[in-house]
Amino acid sequence: MNKYSITSILILCGFLFVSSCDVLGEDDFLERYPQDSPSPEVFFVDESSAKQAVISAYWPWARGSWAMFRRDMQILFDGMSDDAHWRPARAASIQQADWNINSDHGTINIYWTQVFRAINAANFAIDGIPILLDRGLQQQQLDPYIAEARFIRAFSYIFLTTFYGDVPLIDRPLSSFEEFNQPRVAVDQIYEQIIIPDLEFGRDNLPAQHPSAHEGSATRAAAAAYLAKAHLYQEDYAAAETAAREAITLAEGDGYELMDDFMAIFDIENDPSPEALFYFQYLETPDQGNNDMVQKLARDIPPALNHVWGAAGWGYHLPQRDLYDAFEEEDPRREYTIFAPGDDWGIYEGSEPFTYTHRGFDEDGNPTSWERTYTAGDVIEYDYRWGETGMNVRKGIYDIGHLADESDAGKDVVVMRMGELYLILAEALAEQGNPEALDWVNAVRARGTVDMPPKEVGYMGMDLVELVRHERRVELAMEGRRLWDLIRWREMKNVFGDGTQVKRHYYSDFLEDMHSRFNSPNLDNYPGDLILFPIPLAEIDQNSEISPADQNPGY
Repeated sequence: MNKYSITSILILCGFLFVSSCDVLGEDDFLERYPQDSPSPEVFFVDESSAKQAVISAYWPWARGSWAMFRRDMQILFDGMSDDAHWRPARAASIQQADWNINSDHGTINIYWTQVFRAINAANFAIDGIPILLDRGLQQQQLDPYIAEARFIRAFSYIFLTTFYGDVPLIDRPLSSFEEFNQPRVAVDQIYEQIIIPDLEFGRDNLPAQHPSAHEGSATRAAAAAYLAKAHLYQEDYAAAETAAREAITLAEGDGYELMDDFMAIFDIENDPSPEALFYFQYLETPDQGNNDMVQKLARDIPPALNHVWGAAGWGYHLPQRDLYDAFEEEDPRREYTIFAPGDDWGIYEGSEPFTYTHRGFDEDGNPTSWERTYTAGDVIEYDYRWGETGMNVRKGIYDIGHLADESDAGKDVVVMRMGELYLILAEALAEQGNPEALDWVNAVRARGTVDMPPKEVGYMGMDLVELVRHERRVELAMEGRRLWDLIRWREMKNVFGDGTQVKRHYYSDFLEDMHSRFNSPNLDNYPGDLILFPIPLAEIDQNSEISPADQNPGY
């Protein structure tokens, strides 16, 4: 049973309020803690109840909706960037990938709702756990649980402030209908009052490791890494440098490491890998909130080849040519991340020979074809027709053929790892003009299975900051990070330009269909370089402290 199991959560699910006031009826607020909801005095009886309260704050992120990390969030965030394409399916997802969104867009509203549920669950834990002092527990027993809840609250507010800008600051359980009317608070104030102190408390009070029953729970190294990230996002580069150095020292002392084998980071046999600082854990257990791997697997493969990865997938997580070209030609991480024409798809294990006519283009753009007959043990060549961009994602997929239900995959979703922490320090240094940044970039490039030549200023015609940003893109490709970077760097418009800068298909140069050739998001309606998601219309309609005039620019 994993930490997001139903039995660990049901006792608290009624308490996961959103910041909007459409969740409960007016009568529900006659008492601070209604009889059908867990009041702190009744709920908090021993140390295990403290842990249950904390676990509830993970729930919205891990299981609260298919739109979250359980399935779509990582994939769609890549699809909104220049790294990936969302296979045209589901109108709301197509609109989101094309940046054709408004204040009533369903998934954008789900993010808001689920993240505020996590915040309010965290607040319930932070506010209620001290009651256990009256049950005979000591402060040092309770601080790790409070620290974990504060970590999730900070993690949630980093997300909200990155993608929505100023948002309501909720730092306590809300107990009346009127209290849900909260104004937007400046991002800097939220960092000062919530994010930074919560992460500092987590760094100082979380354990180095958790017992196996609670793998995936935040550790002190995770809090330290996110503290460095928070300072980086604030553009306080000196503080980010200090925090990142401390985080690396702490993490390495606690047994985390920059793994030498790049592919092993994403191998399910290593879940959780020594590189994973913070992740959402999933197990191959029916009906327990699994990670739907089918979303990433190739869709249009011949049925005779389904056995290679265990199933034909839905093919939503599709790399674009622009990402393919971002890798240096000799960088093995490209092959570790992307299946492209000519790559090894896997080993044929069919009992009968299988003949397949491959297709492609020659260097002059002329269509070509060749026939291959595969017998058991042969290496299968990837064909561009198996993905709508002529490519498929390789990083993080695994063979799910042994599962009775293909949606019961158990791959962890890693959201912070040592490679990124090294690059956080590198970015903080580069932004201060310190060439030591390249020492940390080159440490990432020097992994045994990567072994790329060290970068120096001017390498590939890039300055110091550009070199670090490039390394972030190729190291973290298809991990859902790119959109975060483009938003905080205010680079969306520059990257996409007139809509014909970002190549979509592997054979873009030889295709005529503009839809297949270029990624052209709808960015014209944004007046400035800071592009944010809209404040949900439901929030504006129901929150008297937020008016239509407070809406983010462009909506």
